[in-house]
Formats: sequence, C-alpha cells, structure tokens
Amino acid sequence: MLVFCLSAFLAGIGGILYGCSVHFASTGDSHFTSFQSLLLLAVLAVAPFAEPWYAIFMGVALVIPAYWTNVNAPYWLNAIFGFFAVVVSLQGQQPTVPLRLQAVVERFRRPSRLPESAGAVPPRKVAAGHGGLVVDKLRVRFGGLVAVDELTFEAPPGRITGLIGPNGAGKTTTFDACSGLNRRVGGSTRIHGRDVTRLGPAARGRLGLGRTFQRMQLGDSLTVAENVALGREAGLAGAAPWSQIVASPAQRRETLRATAHALELCGIADLAETQAGALSTGQRRLVELARCLAGDFDILMLDEPSSGLDRYETAAFAEVLLRVVEERGCGILLVEHDVALVMSICTYMYVLDFGSLIFEGTPAEVAASPVVRAAYLGSTAVTSIEAQEATL
Repeated sequence: MLVFCLSAFLAGIGGILYGCSVHFASTGDSHFTSFQSLLLLAVLAVAPFAEPWYAIFMGVALVIPAYWTNVNAPYWLNAIFGFFAVVVSLQGQQPTVPLRLQAVVERFRRPSRLPESAGAVPPRKVAAGHGGLVVDKLRVRFGGLVAVDELTFEAPPGRITGLIGPNGAGKTTTFDACSGLNRRVGGSTRIHGRDVTRLGPAARGRLGLGRTFQRMQLGDSLTVAENVALGREAGLAGAAPWSQIVASPAQRRETLRATAHALELCGIADLAETQAGALSTGQRRLVELARCLAGDFDILMLDEPSSGLDRYETAAFAEVLLRVVEERGCGILLVEHDVALVMSICTYMYVLDFGSLIFEGTPAEVAASPVVRAAYLGSTAVTSIEAQEATL
C-alpha cells in the first residue's frame, strides 16, 4: 500500500508538470500510450525484484522509443519484445545478469559477503567499573498518571541487571526514558558519567547504549546478515552523515567484520544468508541480539527477549547472554517476565510495582522478599503461603 501511494503521488506530480508544459490532453499523445503501461507491467513480471541493475534495463527500454521515431518502430519493438519474452519463458526461471556486468555493478554496491574469520575486530571491550547506565530519581508522567515515580537504579558494565515487575509496573516506560524515546521526564540519566537526559536516541547510541523492543523489529525481506549490519549503522547514526551515505571501503569492511563477529557470538553464523522472514521465533530473538552486538554498544537494554521462546530456546538464549557479558564485559539491563531466567543469570535485580521501586538486591534476596511475592501474587496469597510454610 505504501509503494502504491508513493508511486501514485509521483505519477500525479508528473501529470501536473506535463500538463503545464503542453496545455492540452490528447488520446493520441505518443508519450502516454496504452502499450507503455503494458510494457512496464511486463517488465515488472519478467525482471526479478530486489536487483538494482534491472533499473538500467528498464531505463534503456523506455529511452529507445523516444529516439527511434520511425513510423515502423512500434512494430519492430513489439516483435523484439515478444521474441525476448518467449526466450525468457522457455528458460523456466527469471533471467540472471551476465557475470561481467554483475562484477561492474557490484563495484558501486555495498559488499555483502561476510569474511571467513570474524574474530579480528570485535567492538570495544568495556572495563568493569566504567560507569554504565545510571538513572537518578526518574519520573515519568502521562497527564495525571505517574507511570514512573522517583526511580533510581544503575546497570554497570560486567553484569546482567534485572528490572522486573508485574504488568503495568512501568518497565517499558523506563526503557523509553533511558533510551531517549521519551525525553519529557524528570530526574537524570547518565551514561558513563555523562548526563544524557536531554539527548536523543542517536546521541545515546553513539555513547554506547543499545536496545531491543518487546515486539520483534526485523526486516523480513532482508537477510539475517543485512539485519545485523543495521546495528552497526545505528550505532554511528548522526556522527558522520556523509560517510553513511557513501561509506569508504574500510568502513564497509569494518561493518562486515562486526556483523560476522556478532553472528558467531550468538551462534547463528550459518543463518547469515537466510531471509529473516523464514526464521523461527527463537532465531529471530537471536538476530535482534546480534544486531545490538554488531553496534559499538557496551550497555544493552533488552525488553523481554525470551517472550515466545520455549524452555530449550530460553536456556540457549541465557547461555548467549552470559557469554556476551564474559567476552565483551558489557552491561545488560534485562526486563523479563520469565522469573526463572532472571534468577539464573542476573547478578542484581530491581523490582517495580506501579512505577515505584519496591525492592532491590541479589536474586536470592529478591526471591526471599515477602514484598516482592506480594507484588506478584497478592498479599492474601503470600499470607496463605507463609502459613503453609509455618505449618510445615
């Protein structure tokens, strides 16, 4: 629908400009014949999509009639088009580009082949105690509703920090405030000691903050490698706009190495050329994580990364997170409803309820806290459980 609307808009603009130049409309206009529309439709049906060099073929097909004005030219063009249409149909598949032409065109395209060895240039390894993410007295309001109230916490490098709570506790709202998607907040947010409260998402990303979302945000028509490479580009957003439009060969190689390294770290290197739309839920979650790891991020905020995974996929995902922290030394702030997962991999945890911090401590302290149990199960249920434990 979006493509249709954009093309209709461009066609409308073209019609207005053409009308201003000729000042009249005629059914015999040689530049707008029914055959041209048929030609465009046929080329779209014959030529494969997502192949940019076919724009050259399309351009040539439309330019020739403008310069070949012989009275018999339309008949010859019809015959030539029909001949090649039959040739293509007899091949039983869409035509491929000659190797020499493809080699010439590829010089101007971004290289897409990953290096065989990706371990040479991983993103920066963070030293423990480097600062990380520090939030002080965060307050978020939506009209008269206080979604987050005076929340203070930190997510230092070298550990996995849990942020848990029941539905509606304000966890995603906190993520939005920390990542800069919502800057109409109170309190302060610091990344590695720098106050970023008024900075946007791109600036925070350049300082090392990466994030995933509850809903998986992958380009289904792109390959896994292309999706992961976007993480590297996102980490550079706004720093040097011209280099992002026309990157140097060294920058392209760096992106490919970071992409390959992230794929290997997440154990999905064999899926690099697979289309993202064909992946399972567990594989898609790993692609999202790899996309964060491809960027130069040392603080990762993961919003319910195990949702939709079975227990085996969740266990494998937990191992990947632990390996990421061990090898990179980065910090992870984890929002997760799978309490077993959080308890098994987090070093320190913060518990929210109705936007307020109700408890913080180690997983063992959180598990033993009656306040936390009341927030999840209700005070009546906790009283009943405690009575049963006393009886036993």
